[in-house]
Amino acid sequence: MPVRFQKECASGAHILVWESIEKEIQLMSELPSSILTDAELEKIITPRKKLEMLTSRVAIRHLANHLNISFDGVKKDEHGKPYLVNTKWEMSITHSKNFIGVIMHPHLPVGIDIEKPQTKMWRILPRLYSESEIKAVGDNLETLSVYWSAKEALYKLYGKRGVDFVENLRLHETTEGLMGEIIMPNYHKRHHILQEKIEDYILVWTV
Repeated sequence: MPVRFQKECASGAHILVWESIEKEIQLMSELPSSILTDAELEKIITPRKKLEMLTSRVAIRHLANHLNISFDGVKKDEHGKPYLVNTKWEMSITHSKNFIGVIMHPHLPVGIDIEKPQTKMWRILPRLYSESEIKAVGDNLETLSVYWSAKEALYKLYGKRGVDFVENLRLHETTEGLMGEIIMPNYHKRHHILQEKIEDYILVWTV
C-alpha cells in the first residue's frame, strides 16, 4: 500500500503521505479522464514530472475519498496556489523524490513540506534565515531541514507572492514548540509548526 503516513490532527487538519511506487499506467487507470486531461498531460515535458503529477492526483483523490469530499480535480489560483475544485476545503501539497504529502482542512489555510536533510541546504542559510534562526539551527542538519520546510510550509499557507523568507517568515523556539510567524502588510499571524520523521525524510506542516 503506497500510504506511508496518515493523521488527523487536533486542529482539524488531515494529512497523508503517499510513497511514489506505482507506474504511470497504473496511476492513469485510477484517475477519471476529467481529472487530468490529455491536453494537460501533454504540457508536462519530462516523464518524472508526469509521474509526479499523476501520483499527487491519486494521493489527493485517496484522501478526499477518505474524507467524503467529492474530488473534481485540482487547479491553481492567480498566485499559483493549488486548490480543490468545487469544494471549500483548503489544501496544500508537497513533492519529494520518494513521497507525496497532502494536507487538507475544512476551512483553515494549511501548508506542508517534506524534505530529506542534505548538506547542500547549508549553502542557502544566509539567504533564507535571520541571525537568530541561524543561531538556533547551529550545526544540526536535521534542525536546518525542519527550518527549511517550516518556511516552505508557511509560504504555502500564506499562498501569495512577494514574500521575503528572511523578513516576512520568522521562526521562534517557544515552550510550546516551534512557531512560525507570517509578517505581511495584510496578514500577521503565528502558526504552530509540527513535524514527523518518515524514514530519512522529515515532514513538516502548519495550520
